[in-house]
Amino acid sequence: MPFLLAFILGGGVAALVGIAFGLPSLRVKGFYLAVATLAAQFFVLWCLTKFSWFSNDSPSGVISAPPLEMFWFEFDTPQSKYLLVLAIVVIMFIIGKNLVRSATGRAWMAVRDMDVAAEVIGIPLVRTKLIAFAISSFYCGMAGALYAFCYLGTVEPDGFSLELSFRILFMVIIGGVGSILGNFLGAAFILLLPIALDVILPFVSGLLNLPIAGSTVSHIQLMVFGALIIFFLVVEPHGLARLWQIGKEKLRLWPFPH
Repeated sequence: MPFLLAFILGGGVAALVGIAFGLPSLRVKGFYLAVATLAAQFFVLWCLTKFSWFSNDSPSGVISAPPLEMFWFEFDTPQSKYLLVLAIVVIMFIIGKNLVRSATGRAWMAVRDMDVAAEVIGIPLVRTKLIAFAISSFYCGMAGALYAFCYLGTVEPDGFSLELSFRILFMVIIGGVGSILGNFLGAAFILLLPIALDVILPFVSGLLNLPIAGSTVSHIQLMVFGALIIFFLVVEPHGLARLWQIGKEKLRLWPFPH
């Protein structure tokens, strides 16, 4: 199957699954909604492991991704795959940014802020919420196709584990719910924080002459993640995107605050 077709079909099938699991979740809001939709992952993983049709009757349940070719060009190096992913991310970012500014995006923001008032002014709640489920699931499906083709090289249930879903949820919470910029900031933070801790903790242990085992470093990373999630939920629910906005406003006035 050509990559572009697999890419689009991955998003389309994910959109259908998102709508199917979005219907029972229409009566919950906020983080309860995120937790409710995470329950869909258990069902999807169960289907992938119990029905061999999804893995093309492979005995191991693993499908090897075919060579990544598009427009007679083969993406066979890490650099070319990175540029491909970057180009697709930029295109999808532009589409998402303009979608938020459209009438559909305005309806999403109205329902998010106060669904009762949105319904009073004529916004159909069910259709608006299902469109949000479908489009967000479409984005996730395309991201999953890129993840399988350009990173894993295979399609297997273990590659899309619950831990990965939690990492994505943490990206949204730390970056800022309802913010496109927050998704990028949260992803960069989640990715770079373990690298920074791997560098900082051995340096601090060397200064204090306190040996730190590798397992201890991983435990400290989990503790830092948990503390940051609690911090952003309590102190700044809008995450890094809001902190970035506040910083820009202060720098615009600095050094003359009046």
